[in-house]
Amino acid sequence: IRSAGHEAAKKYIDKFARVIAVENLTQEQVYNPDETTLFWHYCPRKTLTAADEMEIKDANDRITVLGYADVAGMHKCKLAVVGKSFLPHCLQGVNFLPVRYATKKACMGHQDIFSDWFHKHFVPAARAHCWQVGLDDNCKILLLLDNCSAYPPADILIKNNVYAMYFSLNVTSLIQHVTRVSLGK
Repeated sequence: IRSAGHEAAKKYIDKFARVIAVENLTQEQVYNPDETTLFWHYCPRKTLTAADEMEIKDANDRITVLGYADVAGMHKCKLAVVGKSFLPHCLQGVNFLPVRYATKKACMGHQDIFSDWFHKHFVPAARAHCWQVGLDDNCKILLLLDNCSAYPPADILIKNNVYAMYFSLNVTSLIQHVTRVSLGK
């Protein structure tokens, strides 16, 4: 099983290198997002006090955070945060938020939120960055995605010469740090 993952990773790296060469992409034109879930109000299962005496119920308060940057590390974009509440108590009266906040009742599997983020936030931000570093106004931009269920199919993630490419199954952990090497860094 392990060797199959490594073989798939080698094939994917070759495919990725061909895409980079054919499209003539620079490090500023390749982005890689990653998501994480943050649980708060979550009690530890064991404490130094009498843990056997208390029954602790798991809190379900969580947010999902999406961070992304170009491979060069020069364009670190505004975080996208998905929470459960439309207007959480902690945000009441807040006029400015240093993140893009969206809400989804289930807070998981939010393809519509990711698609909206891609079209309304990622594409304009990546396009502006490429222009700032002196690239052509209509240069191609590649968004590398792992196989997260929150991401919609790649054919939906196309706009103004910006497109997505998915990592092959079961190779993300082997490949994600290799993309920088494939681009010459």
